[in-house]
Amino acid sequence: MVANNHKEPHNNRSNKMNEFAPNVWIADGPVVDFYGLPYPTRMVIIRLNSGCSWVWSPVQINDALAAEVEAKAGPVKYIVSPNKIHHIFLKQWSEKYPDAKVYAPPGLEERKEAEGIRFDATFGQGETDLPFHDEIDSVIIQGSYAMEEVEFFHKASKTAIICDIIQRHPEEDWTGFKGMLMRLNGLVGDKGSCPREWRFTFWPFGKEKARKGRDIILSWRAEKMIVAHGTCVEEGAAAVIERALSWI
Repeated sequence: MVANNHKEPHNNRSNKMNEFAPNVWIADGPVVDFYGLPYPTRMVIIRLNSGCSWVWSPVQINDALAAEVEAKAGPVKYIVSPNKIHHIFLKQWSEKYPDAKVYAPPGLEERKEAEGIRFDATFGQGETDLPFHDEIDSVIIQGSYAMEEVEFFHKASKTAIICDIIQRHPEEDWTGFKGMLMRLNGLVGDKGSCPREWRFTFWPFGKEKARKGRDIILSWRAEKMIVAHGTCVEEGAAAVIERALSWI
């Protein structure tokens, strides 16, 4: 079942928290320009058993959003970036919450330390030593010479949290020439998947590595899926994920 209540048109987005599952919220931020395309932004906030919050791919911060996060999910303890292009608002959040641990995906730490973004750790394979592993599993999709990406799974709610490797942009948001480009790229509608230009970067030998990560994601048997870009899934997510990653 598609979660139609968890999408907002480009011209009607707010960064208020919306509950997606027990102890799991999403907040949609401003649209950003990505190579001339208007891309929506979305963050995930999870309340951990400790009473602290885990923040994924944070959107632009403001006092109201920060207060809402603290009130509903607890003080921010962990801030994570899923890939090296999801970093625009990391510095804002790390400065707002200097005691939070900031986790970088492969390839981001070297790029952003020069800009003053501090990182406490970089994700690597074998994430069982992460302090939040008992509640949130993770795996890196490897094999691309352009970009690797970390995917997450909230165990209690059986929610997969997927960044750019599965995109499901609402059809009504993409019309005209830009809409045609997005459709040709396979990023629009319920059958949206991975950008074709990113798929090509797994050739010629990267797909074998990528399959290892994909198989771990499939083993999660997710019931729900949050995506960074597009319509989320509230029911039957495992089948949606399997189809969307079948190109691997």
